[in-house]
Formats: sequence, structure tokens, C-alpha cells
Amino acid sequence: MNKQGVWYVEEILARKGCLERTSPIGRRQVLAANIDLVVVVASIASPPLRRGFIDRALASADWNHLPAALVLNKIDLAGNKGAASPEDLENIYGEQAGYTVLKTSAITGSGMEEFKKLIQGKTVALAGISAAGKTSLIQAIHPELNLRIGAVNAKTTKGKHTTVSARLIPLGKDTFLMDTPGLRAFSVDHIPRNELKFCFSEFDGAGPCKFRDCLHETEPGCAVLKAVQQGSIDRKRHASYLKLLHEENTYS
Repeated sequence: MNKQGVWYVEEILARKGCLERTSPIGRRQVLAANIDLVVVVASIASPPLRRGFIDRALASADWNHLPAALVLNKIDLAGNKGAASPEDLENIYGEQAGYTVLKTSAITGSGMEEFKKLIQGKTVALAGISAAGKTSLIQAIHPELNLRIGAVNAKTTKGKHTTVSARLIPLGKDTFLMDTPGLRAFSVDHIPRNELKFCFSEFDGAGPCKFRDCLHETEPGCAVLKAVQQGSIDRKRHASYLKLLHEENTYS
């Protein structure tokens, strides 16, 4: 502020800790910047869990060297028809891929303490499709915020947008949550094709491949393909990687 009481910009600092996607028109779009952690929020049901979205968001975080975690929300619906198995997903993304995986429910309060500990003292970006429960999680740990919460369309099983722009919510003790709008698509075309394999962390544990430039498709002596056959790498995760490897700004 100058002597006349007018605010002005003195310096623009470089961004760090960016979560990005490729926009529908093919441009890199920054969803959140200057963050310490990306938390991908996925409901196990209502709306149905989308493995493709999870893999894309985690790959984007990894490419930008951002720590990431997966929150499996609405576990009170476990066992319902069409619900994904939290145990299976915890094995795939936790045991195999090495991410922190939490199971939560804003209805029962399950996992809320673990969620609080996960985000404590960090600037955190929440990413998920509409109605996955991002806002409900924030509301559950800070009910005084009185945030607007959406619902699932009964006909389409898709969520309705309630967060229409990114918002930074201070939660005290150096903790900030960036609630991003619910996304129906998350393209990662901005990640170079030959670097995408480094965004699937479980591939590292498969051991060296015969060829240094192996893309883990059909190459002979591929350690990743061997691990997929043996079950130490989830077959759907590998299929998701192959889909991203060959797509051109298409979504799932």
C-alpha cells in the first residue's frame, strides 16, 4: 500500500505445487497452485466410482512432483448394489501404488480424524467429480462453515455442480483447503508420452525392463507386463495407463 492508501502489486512470484489438466481445447489448465498435497476424493457409490478419473488426477499430481492421497468417500454405502469395494481399492492404490488411502463417511463420521491429520498444516487441493463429497468432507470437520452441498441426479447418476470456482478455505493452524469445482473430465495430454510411465508409481517396483525406453506395452522383457501377469500390478491400472498413452484429449 502506498501513501495514498492504494494497493498495488510489487512482485509476482513463480508458482509451485501446481495441479493441472488439459482443457477441452487442448491447453494446459492450472486447477490449483502453491499447494502441498493433492487429495483425490472418490465416492464408492452415488455417483459410481470412476477409476479413470482417479488415475488421471494421480498421474497429474505425480508428474508435478506433488504428494497425493486418495480418499474413498461414502463408505457407509459399502455393500450396496454397484458400490466399489474399499478393500480392493485400498490394496490397488495403497499397497501396490503406495498412496495414502483413507476411507471416510461424512454421514457416520468414519475416517474424519484421519482426514484431519492428513491435511493438518498443509495447503491441500481437493479433486473429484461432482457429488463425490468434497464439500461434505470439509463441512463434516468444520460444520460452522455452512457450505452448499450438492446431490446426485437420480436419472444420470451424475453429480450437480455446487462449487463453480476454486475457493481457498482457511481451517486454522496453517491449514488451507482448496475446494476445486467438480470435474467431469480430467485429460492429461500435457504429460509427454514418454514420461507418462513415471506417473504410475507401482511400475518402479517391477524391476528393470530389457529396454531402457520401454513403454510397457508389448515389448519383450518388460518387467511391468510380467508384474501385471503375476498380479503385483493391477491389470486395470495398467490398462488405464495404456489408454492414456494412446488417447488424444479424450476423456473418461
